Amino acid sequence: MTHEQARHNAQPAVISADHIAQWHRDGFLHIPGFLREDQLAELVEWVEEISQLADGENDVLQHYELTADGARICRSEHLIEHHDGLRQLITGPDMLAMAKDLLGEPAVLYKEKINYKLAGGAGFAPHQDAPAYPFVATHLTCMIAVDAATETNGCLEMVPQRHGEVLPLNEQGCIREDLAATMAWQPTPVQAGDLLWFHSRAPHRSGPNTSASDRRALFCTYNAAAEGDRRSSYYETKLTRFAEETAGPTTRVSLIGDFQGTAPSAQQIAAYRGGQPHNSQPEES
Repeated sequence: MTHEQARHNAQPAVISADHIAQWHRDGFLHIPGFLREDQLAELVEWVEEISQLADGENDVLQHYELTADGARICRSEHLIEHHDGLRQLITGPDMLAMAKDLLGEPAVLYKEKINYKLAGGAGFAPHQDAPAYPFVATHLTCMIAVDAATETNGCLEMVPQRHGEVLPLNEQGCIREDLAATMAWQPTPVQAGDLLWFHSRAPHRSGPNTSASDRRALFCTYNAAAEGDRRSSYYETKLTRFAEETAGPTTRVSLIGDFQGTAPSAQQIAAYRGGQPHNSQPEES
């Protein structure tokens, strides 16, 4: 099936007054059952397609981590240049309408990524997204669960009612450890096809995947349209910053050091990819 033939009109999601109140109170909102079974199956197919691409193929940026079973993919991003189905899903009227309702003004796509967290994959340190997202003041992210996320496979953990400001940061740009230790972390399991919206200042973290099952999720970040379409600027900045930095012991997937995965070597990545070339500089369109 071609992307042009794909039908992926998500279920109309009504953001109620209660949802808005919960959003403003807590800084995050869980919406169960957004995707129908057939829509979820299609999304799984797309995610599997993207995971098989070489770094830079179709302009997709691929990241890898080292696990007990060798190198494994941990993130794909910059996804929609050559993928009509994903573009229609994450920039379509339903998603943009929900983003508008939660932001209180029209929204545009800022960035998009798939986090895989395969069995044995690493977690993310306590952080807020705002320090990693330059150019605009107001963002929010929607996680579309591709697989069920549980406490054993590394679901998100949120802290309600702490999204009013950027909190004190450590050298990695994450929430300072002494502060994070005092916070009321709330595991937030979801089922495949659910949505979890969260504010860019909502503190969150996730543990490693200690289960035998994968935990994949599509993350779509939006900003207020009044602040402009900054997607290209974000990716240009990220690629420039990564090119300037010396590789370290952990895999760098963000403009902050939140990911806790170990960096594999080029040889380990090549072995995982079956000898496909690994290009750290995907073409921007």
